[in-house]
Order: sequence, then structure tokens, then C-alpha cells
Amino acid sequence: MRYIRVKFSDGKFRRVPLVDPMRPTDIKEVPENGWIAEEKIDGSLTLMYLIDGAVAYVNRKGVNKTDVYPELTDDEARYYRSKGLSIIQGETYALSGGTDSWEAFLKRDLLQNPTEARQRMRDYPLRFKAFDILMNRGDWIIDRPILERKRMLESIVPKTEEVSVAKYSTQPKRFTERMRRDKTVEGVVFKKLPDGYESGKSKHWRKLKFKKEADVVITGYEKGEGKRKDIGALKVGVYDKKTGGVKEVANVGTGFTDVELRDIKRRLDRGEKLFAKVEYMKVGTQGRLRVPVFKGLREDITTKETHL
Repeated sequence: MRYIRVKFSDGKFRRVPLVDPMRPTDIKEVPENGWIAEEKIDGSLTLMYLIDGAVAYVNRKGVNKTDVYPELTDDEARYYRSKGLSIIQGETYALSGGTDSWEAFLKRDLLQNPTEARQRMRDYPLRFKAFDILMNRGDWIIDRPILERKRMLESIVPKTEEVSVAKYSTQPKRFTERMRRDKTVEGVVFKKLPDGYESGKSKHWRKLKFKKEADVVITGYEKGEGKRKDIGALKVGVYDKKTGGVKEVANVGTGFTDVELRDIKRRLDRGEKLFAKVEYMKVGTQGRLRVPVFKGLREDITTKETHL
């Protein structure tokens, strides 16, 4: 076990174990019975350390983020007064426009100056969503069943606006369908019952990322580099009922061949109105599509029929 020296929110340095966090493998279908389902957050894997009314946040690479995560440290530690170290695994993410945004998180996470981090708190507030507990008040509990660890987690994590516990269900299929209807949710993580905890990637945790589709209008293109210097990405949008115009929702740079791109450029340059189907993971910041992929042109729709 590797140990690192970490500065906590009370200014004290403590020697703590750095765990290689358990991580899910990718799947394409909901597993059969014997699993729980948990919401997938679009954030960064983080270890939360709690002890004696102090808290610290460390990313999976062992970098201490406590000083640049002020909204997660200013008031949170006062909820925890028990003796002994607790180690909690979760995701740190940022909000933008009321939903979690990877782009917003990067704008916060790349900051190294605590003063700058405080200045950006209002623009891109951070949140921490806990989903497992590895050590409880000084005792390792990684060999305990997942549902038992979940109960311990709920009893120890401070429940505030900034810190919460991830939603989960013992009915994975029903939970997955409910999460799939939410366009802001990235996916679901399935965890094998009644398994304990193991470091690194594990087949006992499985991740299903949702892929959604949208009909869009191609509003233009951006130049690229190399073989795609004339056209590198397509600008796409959807009909906006409020304005009667088109709202741009993504720049799509993958999913097509060079031949398809040249054909699309030729038709756009001639003034043709083109429509397409794109696949995406979720609707993110300001209605922008996360990880959009071109699936093909559509010849049978109008601008008013484009939507997310």
C-alpha cells in the first residue's frame, strides 16, 4: 500500500493511504439479476478523506485538490466529528446551466491558485457525489458486501448542497430506463452483489453509457487540418420554438468518411439545406451535445422537425 502526505482543510498534514480506485469496465447491455444500478456522473474520480472534523480531496493520480475545491471544504468538514480516518470514493463534477458539465469541470480543475478557484466558484460550482466507502473510522471495510458499504456511506457522508450520495437501485432494469429518459444523465454503473471492493478495473463493476440520437440541420462547417483542411467539422443545430430560428448545438468532427465530408461541403457550398442524424452522450452546457457523432444525412425532414 502506498502512502502519501496530504494537507487537510484544517491546515494539518496527515499520512494517508492512496488507493488505486475500483473502476468499471464498459458494457453495451444491462446485466441480468444480481446487480445494483447507480447513476453515472460526468466528473472526475476522487478520494475524499475525513478525520477529526477535517476533509481532504485527492484525485486518482494522488494530487491533493483540497485548496482549490473550497466549496467542498469550507463547511463540509464540520458535519464529521468522529475519530478515525474514513476514505470515501466518489466523483467531483462542476455545474453549468444547472447540469453537470465536463467542460466546466476542466475550467475549475486546471486551476492551481486557491484565490482563482474561489473567484470561479459562482461561475462553475463544484459538487461531490459519493458512491462507496473503503475505510470507516479507521477500519478497512473493502471486504464487506456492497449494500452494507452503501448503508455505512449514507450514515457518514455529510448531506449538503455540495456533497451527496449517488442514487442507486436494486432494480437495475427499471432504474436504467428511468435514467435513460433523463437527457442530462451520462449512463449507469452496475455493481455485482454481494461483492466487496477490489482495486483497479473490475468486471464486477460495469458501465453502460447512454447513446442518444437527434435530428439536426447542418448550418455550416469549420476548416480542419491535413487531409481535412477544407472541412474538418460540421456545425449543426436544431429548431428553436422561442425564436423561430436555429440554435447551434454542436460541432461534429467524427463519424463520417473523407468522401462524405467532401460531398457535404460541395452541397453546402451550392447553398443546399442539409439535415443529418447525430448520436451523442448527453446534453451538456448551454444545450450543447456531449461527444456528438455523425450517423448520416437525412433527406426526409424539415428544419421544424429537428430537435433533441
